[in-house]
Amino acid sequence: MRRCLVDTAVFIYADGRSHPYRKPCQELVRRVAERVLEIEASVDLVHEYVSVQLRSGRDRGEVVERARQIGALCRLHDVERRDIARMLDLLGRPTRLDPRDAVFAATALNRGIDAIVACDRAFDAVPGLERIDPADSVRIDELS
Repeated sequence: MRRCLVDTAVFIYADGRSHPYRKPCQELVRRVAERVLEIEASVDLVHEYVSVQLRSGRDRGEVVERARQIGALCRLHDVERRDIARMLDLLGRPTRLDPRDAVFAATALNRGIDAIVACDRAFDAVPGLERIDPADSVRIDELS
């Protein structure tokens, strides 16, 4: 099974309103829940998920419970000093990565993970990290 990190947006779209990414993200999360697919994430994914959902007005108790479930679905990696250093290196290059996405990319690269499941095309510019679009079912199948 190929190791891959997952971006927060996968869970945001899966739990959100109608959007072209909603069904592919729901399918991916279903496969993870059924243990057909394994995913890894930065601990910041849980924080970002909670922040986005609470800002959108979702019920605090429901958001916290869902965040616990998401945390249990992923192999979570702590953010370390080396991840921050690599994040800053990534941000120092011409890129559209925002700081949180740069932390995710750094977390993956520093752990030998060469793929990230993400909707955001900004990850395409990260050397050594292949972005797999959640809507690309053929490439998602290759992860299992």
